[in-house]
Amino acid sequence: MSIRRPAPDAPKFPVPSHVALLHHGEADLRVAALEFMREAVDRSDEALLCFGEPGVGERLLRDLELYMGRELSADRRAGRILVGEANPDVDQQLENFIAPLEAFRASGYALVRFIGIVAWNVRNFPPPEDFLWFESKMNEVMAGFPVVGLCPYDLGRIPVRAVAYGALETHPFVMSDGVLRDNPQFIPPDRYLRERLLGLPWLESEEP
Repeated sequence: MSIRRPAPDAPKFPVPSHVALLHHGEADLRVAALEFMREAVDRSDEALLCFGEPGVGERLLRDLELYMGRELSADRRAGRILVGEANPDVDQQLENFIAPLEAFRASGYALVRFIGIVAWNVRNFPPPEDFLWFESKMNEVMAGFPVVGLCPYDLGRIPVRAVAYGALETHPFVMSDGVLRDNPQFIPPDRYLRERLLGLPWLESEEP
């Protein structure tokens, strides 16, 4: 697998931070995601959480092993790399996200890098409103941990409403083409519920 590395002046993420990674296709995603994960593995005081639908986290780690040219089994046995799975029950999905962060905090890691790839409106997974609630709620959870979270959004595949309501309104930061920016469209969780979720257009259209 041939993957170019980004320039040395990769973005410095605030801690904590929840970042929407806007990318175009798998190759673009790999460049950003694998370098982001590599930094956690290269630093002994950092931990890594790979999160997604069943199988996604394992695939990310296999790609990372190829990228770095070494196995990560020892890091996984030591609990420095964990895999979390999305769940059709969004409350359980949130717990699957919180539990690894608690484990990392108990182990004393200075920073946790989190990458989450959860598809939009996939069969057997949370409907759009649950997915949006989860993305917004993550900001409250992450505020209590030394964590940097990266949530990829493929601009060529994900519906426009997912980008508008999910990427842009639930993430305080956005990153594209290696550039990290404050996101002026971010809506804090306490406002997001009443200003966005309770008025989603597809929910209103379902009312009798």
